[in-house]
Amino acid sequence: MERVKLESLSLAHSLSDKPLPPSPLIPTSLEGGKVSDRLSKLKCNSENWKQRIEQTDAKKFTVAGRLQKKAQSPVELQFERSPNDAAKKCPMLEVRSANQPQLGLAKSPSMMVTSTANSNSKNTLRSLSVNPEEEVPSLSRSNSSSSDSDGERTSPQNAKQNKELANTKSAAAPTNVGARIQVPRLDDKETFENFFATKPKVEESVELEISAFDDIKPTERLVSKRHVQGPKGRRAARNPLKSLAAREDITSEYTEMKTGVAERELRRLKMESYGQNTNLAAEAIAGLASIEDFKSVALRSSSIPLQQMWLPHKPVMLLHVKGRTHVQTRLVEPTHTSLNRGDCFILVAGSQLFRYVGSFANVIEISRSKKICAAILENKDLGCTASQEVILTDGKYLNERQWSQFWKLLGKKEDDTSEISDCGHADEDDVFESSLIETNKIYEFQDEALVPLDKYWGCIPKVDMLDTRKVLVFDFGSELYVWNGKNASSDAKRAAMRLAQEHFGAENGADYAECYLNPLNYVSIVGRRENTKYAKRTAQRPEWCVLGKITQNMETVLFKEKFSDWPELEREDLEKDYLANGVHVVRALNGTALHKGEPYEEPNLVLEQANLGRGNFYYDTDTMRHFDVITKSTDKWQIHEFNFDAAPAREDYGHFYSAESYIVRWIYQISVTVRELSGKVSNRSTVGRDRCVYFTWQGQDSSANEKGAAALLTVELDKEKGAQLRVSQGDECTAFVRLFPQLWQHRGRKEQCLERRNQWRLYQIQGNVTEETLIKEVDCQSRQLRSRSSMLLIHGSQGSVLVWHGAKSAPHTRSVALKAAQDLVEQVPKDLFSSDKVKLAEQEEGSENEDCKRALGLTADVDYGSLLKSTKSFDYQIRIFNFSSTQGVFKALELSDPLRCQDLNSPYPFSQGQLYNARQPTIFLLDDGDELWLWMGWWPLEDIKINTDERSSPTNDNRAGVNRWISERRAALETAVGYWRAKHGENEKEAFHGIKGQVVWAGLEPLAFRALFPDWTERADVREINEEDGRTDAPTTIAEMLAQMTQTEYPLEVLKARPLPEGVEPTRLEVYLNAEDFQVALGCSRAEFEQLPIWKQTKLKKERGLF
Repeated sequence: MERVKLESLSLAHSLSDKPLPPSPLIPTSLEGGKVSDRLSKLKCNSENWKQRIEQTDAKKFTVAGRLQKKAQSPVELQFERSPNDAAKKCPMLEVRSANQPQLGLAKSPSMMVTSTANSNSKNTLRSLSVNPEEEVPSLSRSNSSSSDSDGERTSPQNAKQNKELANTKSAAAPTNVGARIQVPRLDDKETFENFFATKPKVEESVELEISAFDDIKPTERLVSKRHVQGPKGRRAARNPLKSLAAREDITSEYTEMKTGVAERELRRLKMESYGQNTNLAAEAIAGLASIEDFKSVALRSSSIPLQQMWLPHKPVMLLHVKGRTHVQTRLVEPTHTSLNRGDCFILVAGSQLFRYVGSFANVIEISRSKKICAAILENKDLGCTASQEVILTDGKYLNERQWSQFWKLLGKKEDDTSEISDCGHADEDDVFESSLIETNKIYEFQDEALVPLDKYWGCIPKVDMLDTRKVLVFDFGSELYVWNGKNASSDAKRAAMRLAQEHFGAENGADYAECYLNPLNYVSIVGRRENTKYAKRTAQRPEWCVLGKITQNMETVLFKEKFSDWPELEREDLEKDYLANGVHVVRALNGTALHKGEPYEEPNLVLEQANLGRGNFYYDTDTMRHFDVITKSTDKWQIHEFNFDAAPAREDYGHFYSAESYIVRWIYQISVTVRELSGKVSNRSTVGRDRCVYFTWQGQDSSANEKGAAALLTVELDKEKGAQLRVSQGDECTAFVRLFPQLWQHRGRKEQCLERRNQWRLYQIQGNVTEETLIKEVDCQSRQLRSRSSMLLIHGSQGSVLVWHGAKSAPHTRSVALKAAQDLVEQVPKDLFSSDKVKLAEQEEGSENEDCKRALGLTADVDYGSLLKSTKSFDYQIRIFNFSSTQGVFKALELSDPLRCQDLNSPYPFSQGQLYNARQPTIFLLDDGDELWLWMGWWPLEDIKINTDERSSPTNDNRAGVNRWISERRAALETAVGYWRAKHGENEKEAFHGIKGQVVWAGLEPLAFRALFPDWTERADVREINEEDGRTDAPTTIAEMLAQMTQTEYPLEVLKARPLPEGVEPTRLEVYLNAEDFQVALGCSRAEFEQLPIWKQTKLKKERGLF
């Protein structure tokens, strides 16, 4: 028994830290010593390995680490909030108008229940006034300070609790749909007794004498007395009003539900009363009821900006991007004192966009500011028309001119030597972020008031709160937005805007005394500041604040930034795709499907849900019905800047001028014919009503005023309430061209053309049939001649018409040109001729007479791309495809000729404007039968030109866009190879299946490419851009370009030179080095380099000049 006790005691001491007493049963001379010693050695060795491992250096690269390295971090935060303090939000007060209009009968006070957003709050109904401004000193806060409400807090690094507390939502008090209305009580003194007032009883005194009783006559006595007994158990009658008032199960108030059913029903009955005797639709009746007079519209000059009301932006805006978890983007005062080195700032000023990146800004702020600028540039948001952002940093890439423009916009004087404030404490991002969120005030318009939303008060807004039937008001201090749902009533929108305007301009309207900071002037204490005092109450919102009206689906990027889950801002950044997958994320298209294309479709104009086809007939294959389009009349008006004139004669209807605008009215009918069972066309047909369409034709050189006047005057002329269609020069449909025998398009104005009648003028013929003839004036020079076309050379004073036929002009093209020339001889229009007689002559290419050569300046050394000696057959249709990935997906769109015919080939179906008017940079693939052409656009520059050195610097170069542009070019080249293989078959013997094609750059097109278009104008500005990027007009085949862009290895000297070779990604130059050059360039092997973090790889590449 004694031995068992000793063994138990030994085991207990082995599990404790106390030394074991000597035991005779346990020998001390065994190897290893005591068990406790061995356990302590094991525990010590388990901790010693940490001392042999180098301490992590991750903290050195955070904002706190960088501040500590620079010895610039303040000891204390310059803000009066501790990290564990409770949230402080603004009091939830309703906003009602101080001058409410008395419309109709007001409800009595007993029927109205004063409602607040929080039933437990002691706040009363808000009148638009706040206590006078007071200065609140900013106390230096310590990390060890405690909160009065939460007791002592020992964790100074718990700033995230503030954001979680700011994001919590309280759903205890649901929002009311309508006002609370009290039911009148039956015993209500105010409702009943005061309204149904009883007349006072008037007592009349009558004096009687004793003798008056003698006049009473005796009556006959009853012989018997009958007792009538009621039913047993019947209770005595009680007052029903009192019993009803004594009931407790009947509620004394109810919530008024505004469904709008009664209003809609009244509106429907009213519309039915208007159209009960007509066959017009409701929209047509509403249009006829319009009494707007467009003659009273006074057009303004296009140079004067439009005065729009309640725009959600200002001419100059300074956006402050600050935070770490839910980054806040706030509008601050546009002055140089608002900047600090710890955050990012965005300056939006019309055609200029600057982004200042502080040297101590965290990576989240930098990424968020970059996305905001990208959204502004992409959507031209916030009134910004800049094409590129200018990045300003404290690093080595400094530009005095850009800095001077930046300071000038912020109002900094040249003699002002003050510098940008240093950054604040490393933890201030979290503190300011949570404090700004708590100042958010969100209202809903209800019952002629702005009612606070308790669920989102002092929290981050969510997309779920945006109801299409509601009108919401967001007050962010310096920004106040009225958000209108698309299904909200117009009355609610106007009333909410009126209340918001009154609230925005109210005296002492910005009261943030109960919050930690004031969102109007918080920027004055961000960073290291000498003066840490600021006012929590502002007497009047400054001029730089924004009061804006926002319609659903038209939100600005500044408004979207306030939401934590806005869908558009959660998409993956393109740069992350490049780092993960390189530029190969843009993949080539299927060449076989591209070559197959879509089935041929006839031109079809759809007006008023009716198919008009080419303007003469339409056959519906589904219903087997034939629709004939019958023209009743055509009228034309010329538009001036402030009025319009009718065309003088119908003979001049077909003449249009590129510097003018016109309105053409077409009245037509549709005749429907069906087929019999035998398949023959039936003799019976049905003719429909008269239909009307107004075409607004706008010349390519017409002024903006005339284009706007044409749109307004079209509405005034449209008495028939028909369809309206805008037609730009070069986009005419077949139905419009068929309204005229020939559609002539002259250059300039009519007065200028009349003065040129004593000169030779050259016209290009377009159209494949005589009914669809379009004749366009081009420069009277030999370089505009086209061998596949027929052209008209006209001299007005001499009365001479020369029909010039190209060597490869098709028979149908010749007939169209000859028919147009014969009509000129017969009609002799005054727009072209000053003589009374006209003579006609034909000229073939290569055998022109001296007059024709002299008129065109045609000499032996002039080359216009003639096909006179060509043996190529041109019995094919030119095809053109546009490659683009602007929507995030690389795709191809085939363009079609608006005057196309299925059995006739158009010689020149496309124009130069389709290439240059597309969004740049872009790529076009042109199929010219036995040869392909890849037309590459240009990289657009900002309005202020910058030199090559500045463009190549990281502060001015959009590296993500450059990578995307490279990937699109590579994908287009590979798609062209697949297209060639699908058209001509596989050819394994030659590289890239023996593709025949060339790559041309915008502004540097060769003559053979320019000859594929009806006319061509040199673009010197585009040529200069591409030449600065290292492009040349030297012919480059598609195979050579693709081989160069797929090359995987370059010498080190080539990668350090500028410009880089085609296809080289500027952010991944190290992948093109071989093993030896890699070791020399970066000082380590490729395997060692790949083991480094991405930020260290970037730093090493910058140091070695490979970035």
